[in-house]
Amino acid sequence: MNTETLARPYAQAIFEHSEGWLEDLKQVSDVIEEPEVAQLIDSPKLAYKKKAERFIGLFGNTLQSKTINFLKIVGNAKRLSLIPSILKEYQELLAQKDKQKEVLIISAYKLKTKQMEQIGAQLRKRYGENLSLRLEVNKDLVGGYIIKCKDEVIDFSVKGRLQKLKNQIV
Repeated sequence: MNTETLARPYAQAIFEHSEGWLEDLKQVSDVIEEPEVAQLIDSPKLAYKKKAERFIGLFGNTLQSKTINFLKIVGNAKRLSLIPSILKEYQELLAQKDKQKEVLIISAYKLKTKQMEQIGAQLRKRYGENLSLRLEVNKDLVGGYIIKCKDEVIDFSVKGRLQKLKNQIV
């Protein structure tokens, strides 16, 4: 398993928990990349809990309490060396949050304003607030609609359901 895969759940958790992690994570990441600190973390002579305590002790009062708690959790899971990867994943999540996503709604008929608002509200829950909705009409769908966002496709069309049913029967 690569470090990005291991780091992603931690980054996602702190991203969803609260804001204001970036500066602390940068500071911790910079310290972890120091050769002496890397040696401490890789040392087989110390128990991992002691390594985490010593590592956290290096920062004195410069870190927020939530960051110290996070480091204890990561330390107990023997994942302190993942901090630079967690920082990278966290920065990517922050960048995605600010980026506008375009969502294409392909419908069998022109949707009313209220319908677009309802669909938009559901999509914002899934993709975030910064959405641009675009409607395209395709009579071949018979009924319902298809949602496309980047490489994700969600098919709520009658044609799509009939195709799934046909595939199950055959």
